[in-house]
Amino acid sequence: MLQAKKRFIKVSSLFLFLVLVSLAACSSKKKQVVAEIGDEKIYLGEYENQYLKTQGNLDSAKNSSIESRKEFLDLYIKYRLKVKDARERGLLKSDDIQNDLNQYKSNFVTSFLVDKEVVEPQIKSLYDKKEYEVRASHILVNLPQQNKSVEDSIKAYQKANDILKKLKDGTPFEQVAFEMSEDNSAKQNYGDLYYFTAGMTVPEFEDAVYKLKVGDYTKEIVRTPFGLHIVKLTDKRKRSNGIRASHILIQEQKDSLGKTVDSMATYEKAKQVLQRIKNGEDFAAVATEVSQDPGSAQKGGDLGYFDRRRMVQPFDSVAFLLKVGEVSDLVRTPFGWHVIKVIDIKGYEPFDKQKETLKGDFKRGPQFKSDYTKFLDKARKGFNFEIKEEGIVFLKSKLDTTKTFSQFNLDSLFSPQDKETIIATYKDGKVSVTDFVSYLGRNRDFMASMATTENLNTVINNSADNSILMKVAVKENVEKDPDYIAQLTEYENGLLSFKVDQEELWRNIKITPEELSAYYESNKDKYSFTDSNMVKTRPFDDVKSEISNLLQQDRFKQLEMQYVENLKKKYPVKVNDAILADAFKN
Repeated sequence: MLQAKKRFIKVSSLFLFLVLVSLAACSSKKKQVVAEIGDEKIYLGEYENQYLKTQGNLDSAKNSSIESRKEFLDLYIKYRLKVKDARERGLLKSDDIQNDLNQYKSNFVTSFLVDKEVVEPQIKSLYDKKEYEVRASHILVNLPQQNKSVEDSIKAYQKANDILKKLKDGTPFEQVAFEMSEDNSAKQNYGDLYYFTAGMTVPEFEDAVYKLKVGDYTKEIVRTPFGLHIVKLTDKRKRSNGIRASHILIQEQKDSLGKTVDSMATYEKAKQVLQRIKNGEDFAAVATEVSQDPGSAQKGGDLGYFDRRRMVQPFDSVAFLLKVGEVSDLVRTPFGWHVIKVIDIKGYEPFDKQKETLKGDFKRGPQFKSDYTKFLDKARKGFNFEIKEEGIVFLKSKLDTTKTFSQFNLDSLFSPQDKETIIATYKDGKVSVTDFVSYLGRNRDFMASMATTENLNTVINNSADNSILMKVAVKENVEKDPDYIAQLTEYENGLLSFKVDQEELWRNIKITPEELSAYYESNKDKYSFTDSNMVKTRPFDDVKSEISNLLQQDRFKQLEMQYVENLKKKYPVKVNDAILADAFKN
């Protein structure tokens, strides 16, 4: 017991040390100044965040040259100079920017609220799960979806319990899946669902799978919208963010009816190709010479980066087991015989780098809809949202519930007086027929739905959602949230930089007809082409717009250079190369 306690203290101390080191590094980066612009400072952490947005991944940023980092820092300083000048000149108060900002904020406030309250609490868990990919099998028992009776549900649960008993008695999972699963594919795959990761299945199924140990199956029935499941975890492994692979394909020969002919000859040819690679010949050169995949042969067999499940399963299974530089044995797929070589494997990137992608993944996944609905239901209750029964009666008097919303001309169906009819209320707010019609106009997908009582209620609820969310945002002081302020400021800066470019630079560019003509005469060779063995030149009128665009771009760069140099006199710039060289080290 004493030794175990000592080990725990030692591990805990190490963990605490690592946390403190990490926090110290983050804190340090907030204090390290990589550049100064007048009285403003650009801290290393800020620079790294901005630079990462231009890179494919963290490794690329870490391995970037000092020249590349300096080039980006120069661009960022140029951008910050424009923004600083625009703010000090009061351009943020201009009508066009304020109109743009108000429109942006009306959408951004609610989307930020949903991200904060619904999405972000889930994505760290999603990130942790996505670090692993799982391979699972399942046995499905269908639950009646329509006209279901208690007896039907009882029968389904009884069958699921019979399946569990068979498994407990020792019958192999694959055999039970083949014999009893109501998933039609089980007759071919014995219940195998192949590899997948978090966010790809419904929450109930996903949670059950990720709780299992490899080789175990669920001892209780898992219910999802698809039915009743018994699930077995067959593999779990660390996943990558995709691999880059090359292959050589030797196609099966087909006759006029599409049947394979002389498959042994094809196999022997593939074996010879594999032997050439084993003997040390260059993979890319051999692929270019013999591969029968027209899409990749001329690129040395390179297929680029791809994720799990992008390729046919036999190919996928082998490719994702290979290490970088490793070459497979022969792999047979419906396309023929393959030799595969993995060129690169993308590592699983840090949470901060994947955060925005994870948000998108979660919002597209099945759990988001459920969580978002619960959040809205809670918000509606908090503001005493109530659909008026007389409102439903009024709508039903105007709409035929056997038709879809798209079959009505809603604008002409309701008179101006009708449109003022209140169909729902909430604290300090109301929903009118006008809101109802406007919502349907903005959400065309819903127009295909029948005008049933249930759908009427749904549309009325949705018509108030944005207003309800705005009220929640005010209550939660979203506009004072540091992350909200930072993102809004970044949007403001983008508007200011664009306005400076328009007013200070583009507006002052004038290209005369004489300049266009002079450029054309001096650069006719750029517009020449060969036709029927004769060298011809494109007419001036055909290329005038191209020349104008080219000259405007050149003039813009000249004016921008002078403008930025003047700003540097007003706001002196200092760059700390030593700090820049330390970027991405921690």
